[in-house]
Amino acid sequence: MPVSSAARVVRLLQGWENAPGRLGERLPSERGLAAALSVSRGTVAEAYARLREDGWIGSRTGSGSFASAARGGDAIAVPGDARLSTFGGRAPERLVDLSSGAPGGLPLVARAMAGLDAGLVSRLVAGDGYHVTGLDCLRDALGTYYADLGVPTSAGQILVTSGSQQALKLIAEALVGPGDTVVVEDPSYRGALDVFRARRARLVPVPVESDGPDLRVLERVVEHLRPRLVYLLPAAHNPTGSVVSRGKARRLAEILGRHGTLLVEDGSPADLVFAPGGPPPPVGAALDPAQWIAIGSASKVFWGGLRVGWIRAGEAMVQSLARTKAVEDLGSSVLSQLLTADCLREIAAARAARRAQLGAGLRTAVATLQVEAPEWSWPEPAGGSALWVRLPGTATTAFAQVARRNGISVVPGPVFSSVDGFQDHLRIPFWKEPDELEAGLTRLVRLWRADRGARRPSGARPPAPRDPTCC
Repeated sequence: MPVSSAARVVRLLQGWENAPGRLGERLPSERGLAAALSVSRGTVAEAYARLREDGWIGSRTGSGSFASAARGGDAIAVPGDARLSTFGGRAPERLVDLSSGAPGGLPLVARAMAGLDAGLVSRLVAGDGYHVTGLDCLRDALGTYYADLGVPTSAGQILVTSGSQQALKLIAEALVGPGDTVVVEDPSYRGALDVFRARRARLVPVPVESDGPDLRVLERVVEHLRPRLVYLLPAAHNPTGSVVSRGKARRLAEILGRHGTLLVEDGSPADLVFAPGGPPPPVGAALDPAQWIAIGSASKVFWGGLRVGWIRAGEAMVQSLARTKAVEDLGSSVLSQLLTADCLREIAAARAARRAQLGAGLRTAVATLQVEAPEWSWPEPAGGSALWVRLPGTATTAFAQVARRNGISVVPGPVFSSVDGFQDHLRIPFWKEPDELEAGLTRLVRLWRADRGARRPSGARPPAPRDPTCC
């Protein structure tokens, strides 16, 4: 969304109540739902009143509102507009968690932690600990990281952030205001959609092809709408796993350069490309420096627990963003920055370890799904940690809720879309251990079949499954 009126809230809740098993379930409070959807409490109150008048919901004194024709049931949160909500309400350990595309940490992170330079740590601890732009050793290491990608970079062009999500937030706060046009891929990283929506931007989608964004659509949008910025994930795109081809990267840079359009290039997943040579050169390297801001992260290639990201931009932009960051947190974790600087010395080994891990996971996922769910389909990823899977004839938002109640956490396609598209898609991570992954996927598919059977009218025959050896 965002939800902008009581009518939109009504439609959202009607869709939620249509899912099997909803009757009798308690709805969130007006205040809670308003906060989740970023609308006023009055808008939610009006929506509840309409639904109550039409018989969709009822009320019990002291118990709030509930789906009509009560049969009992536990409270459940209505899915709101927060694309990152699964990280705040992750499944308990006993459940199958297929919601996160961030792989577990590599052993080299633990080794780096055990091998921290005690003398350097002592010297840093003697100071106040506030390094707004980041530790010099990490900024230097990131300069080397970009130089190895063919982009000479000084420490002054780097701002260390508390993860790539903060990097996005700082950029959006500095550059995007209400009503500004921001071009995003469709689908795109759900956290970015949250950030731009929080700025009340007008999001314009561009389809993603097997080798990156559809340039015909992108050029028309850039030419006619003059967007504030274009946000792209060219390497190991999240969630499709596509990688922009060299030819398309050149044409993309030509289009943006010709129109003077700012590119925010998110390279957070780029180190997860499957090609042995590592990530391709950034698209923005061919642009005027004033037209390019790059984002990176230690989370995907090393470990999400480091909570270290960064921005690469012109020095004036870095200083401007640093002033905003200083107001927010005065600087990122010193110990995490030290660890990341040490880990970057082993970036080639980390990429190789991820290629091996994700290659095994991809083979397991594909083999399992080809046997268990031959009806499902997906584009072949060139990087990343997840499959972008189409489940024909399935409303995946409703199915994700069914899965959650049955002990499986998955993320439905619409949360990756600026226009709530991909209603029949799921993102399915494949980074877990093969045995655990195979068991989880098998359980997910069997639940899907059971749920589909429960929804089919009595006497209807299921469609014949596609022969996995054919076509």
